[in-house]
Amino acid sequence: MIKKVTHIKNIILICIILALVSTCISCSNARREVFVSWMDTDGTLIESKTVASDYNPTERALPSDSDSWHYTEWTMSQSGNVIVCTAKRVSKTHIIWKDYNGNILNEVRIAENEEIPSYSLPQSDNKWIYEQWNQSNDGEEIIFQAIRTPNTDFFIGNVFQIVVKDNKGEPLGAGSGFVINDQGWFVTNNHVMADGYSATAFFDIKNSENGQQYTQLKIIGGVYHDDKKDVFIGKLDGYEKIKGYYQEIGFTEQYTIGENSYSVGYPNSSIKMEINSGKILEEYSDIYSKIDGIFYVLSDSYIAPGSSGGVLVNENFEVIGITSMGLYSDSNKNYYISGGSIPYALFKQHLKSLTDSNILPIPDMYKK
Repeated sequence: MIKKVTHIKNIILICIILALVSTCISCSNARREVFVSWMDTDGTLIESKTVASDYNPTERALPSDSDSWHYTEWTMSQSGNVIVCTAKRVSKTHIIWKDYNGNILNEVRIAENEEIPSYSLPQSDNKWIYEQWNQSNDGEEIIFQAIRTPNTDFFIGNVFQIVVKDNKGEPLGAGSGFVINDQGWFVTNNHVMADGYSATAFFDIKNSENGQQYTQLKIIGGVYHDDKKDVFIGKLDGYEKIKGYYQEIGFTEQYTIGENSYSVGYPNSSIKMEINSGKILEEYSDIYSKIDGIFYVLSDSYIAPGSSGGVLVNENFEVIGITSMGLYSDSNKNYYISGGSIPYALFKQHLKSLTDSNILPIPDMYKK
C-alpha cells in the first residue's frame, strides 16, 4: 500500500514538473516576441505586427520611391518589447529642360546622389543656332533653358552694307540696306543715299568669281525717296548672281511693348553683318518729325552709325521697321540707350508696284 501511494506521488510530482517546464517554456517564448511598427518619415503607418525578438525589422524592404521621394534607410527605436522603424527619405530634385520660349521639353526627378542626366539641345536650323543650356536653381527645381542666337546666314542674302560715293568716287558714308524680293529691289534710309552720286552694295557672301570674302553689286538707282519719312527704295544690278541666298521675309505692323526684337545691319561700318537682340520699348515721336506725325518704333536692340537702313525684326524674323537712329546718353555719348526704327506702315504702300521703267539714277532723284 505504501509503495502504491509512493508511486502515485511520483506521478503527481512528474506532472507538476512537466507543467512547470511547460509554463517556463511559454514564458520564455513570450519574452522572445516583440511588436514592430514600420512608419513613413511623415508618421504614416506602413505596417505593424508581432515578430520574434531575433528578427531584424530593418531588413524589411524600404518603401518604393515616388516622383518626389527617395528612401535611403530604416532608423529604429525600441522601448521594451515595442520597436518603431522609420523610413528615412530625401526629396528628389526636379530637373526641367525648357526651350527658348519656356515650353517644357523634358523633366525628371533624381535623388541627391544621382547625376543629372544629359539632354540634347534643340536642333539648330536656318533661323536659330542653339549654343548652350542656361541653368538656374531655386532650391526645389533645376531648370535648363535653351539659349539660342539668330543664324546670321539667314540674312546674308537680304541685308547688305551700302557705301555711297560722290562724283569723284570718294566715299561719302556707309549704311545698310535690305532686299525685299528676289529681283533685287531693296529699302534703306533716305539719309544714307542723299547727296550721293553712286552707291555699291556689299553682301557678306563669298564671291565665287574672284574669291573675295564679299559679293559686290552696283546700285542702279531708285524709284522712291522721302526725306521726311527717311525712306529710299531702289534696285541692285546683278542680284540674280546671289538670289539663291535670298530669304522671303514677311513684314508686320503688329508689335507689342516687351517683345523680343533684333536689329540686323552693319553698325559702326563693321565688316561682318551683325544681329543684336533687345526688346520693343514703345513708340517714339522724334521732335523733328512731330509735324509730319512720324512715329518710330523704339527698342534697345543696338543701332549705331552704319546700322541705318537695316531692319528691326521680331521672333519670326518679320520686318517691323527700318533701323534709323541710335539714342545715346547726354552725359556719356558712348552709352547706348535705345534706337528708333521707321515702322513698316510708313513705307508699305510704296512696295506694291515696282517697275524698272521708273528707276532713276541716284543724282537725278535728288535734283532740286
